[in-house]
Amino acid sequence: MNKQTTIALLLIGAIALGAGIYYLNQPTPVETRVLKIYCAGSLVYPMEAVSEAFMAEHPEIEIHLEGHGSIQVIRHPTELDDPADLLLVADYSLIPLMMYDKQVPDTDYNYTDWYVRFAGNEVVLAYTDNSLRSDELTEDNWYEILSDPEVKMGISNPIIDALGYRALIIFQLAEYYYGESQIFENGLGNWFDPEFDSVDLGDRTVIFVPEEEKPMDKISMRASSVQLFPLLEAGGIDYAFLYKSNAEQHGFNYLELPDEVNLGNPEYDDYYAQAQIRFQHARFQSIGLDRVGGTIYYGLTISRTAENPEDAALLAAYIIGGDGKGIFEELHHPIFDPALTDNIDGCPDVLEPFLLVDSYK
Repeated sequence: MNKQTTIALLLIGAIALGAGIYYLNQPTPVETRVLKIYCAGSLVYPMEAVSEAFMAEHPEIEIHLEGHGSIQVIRHPTELDDPADLLLVADYSLIPLMMYDKQVPDTDYNYTDWYVRFAGNEVVLAYTDNSLRSDELTEDNWYEILSDPEVKMGISNPIIDALGYRALIIFQLAEYYYGESQIFENGLGNWFDPEFDSVDLGDRTVIFVPEEEKPMDKISMRASSVQLFPLLEAGGIDYAFLYKSNAEQHGFNYLELPDEVNLGNPEYDDYYAQAQIRFQHARFQSIGLDRVGGTIYYGLTISRTAENPEDAALLAAYIIGGDGKGIFEELHHPIFDPALTDNIDGCPDVLEPFLLVDSYK
């Protein structure tokens, strides 16, 4: 073997040895488990931050997060055969209404038998510096400005999104608070085809949402409240009812509404209950999805159809009792301490240290 051949073989061996050492020093790829989350659109912003922090601590878990209107969130496992792992909604009462005591052929079946009520919120009227008549806007005249035919307003779809039906309730509560009988009709109801009818039953007013609600040009309707953000930023609409947390997260100007109207103060629950929504939609008839005005409370649960319930419970604990709680608070959406549940025996064990039994009715 000549000198050149020997050197070549030594080089090849060194390269091979180096490659082997390099390969051995590489971290073993982590096999990930997918955690599928559906959340109310108003929770997407904090949940994105929580998900990133959680995955950094748990590289074996890969979170897939989707935001929808709260009714749509629950429809994924109950009607669309989509086994989401963790569900978070902006109206906790949708969980027992739409997920308890569901009937599957030949068996009694609950999609879940517990909820955690973990946060609140209030509704504000959001706008920008360019919003029409915003220089005139006050707590005493906002409803008059919204009734101006030239003023454009955005609303999320009430048959999909909790903030959509809450916007209708707010207009009706404003009639009681300000003593004006046409606030609902002038500000919203008359701007749909067909119009939203309301009936005064003495102790409450029932607003009927028709099967097909088509807004006129003055109103822009979207499936979720978060889809109103770009419209407001671009000037496509002048005003939108948003949750206060979202208005602060996205830097919108906003007008705070009276406690009697904003659905954020539990001392006014009886007052809020004077307004009720009745959906005239065939697919809601079996569950009776009437919505009664009440304080805003967020809820979470894990469906029994979940494919990864253990990791879902781990993330839920991270939100209500771990580092995720601080992330929510930093992003203007505080978490209850403790959170509340209607069935502590049914909740995953990992959640129990952060819970009390819910007495709210």
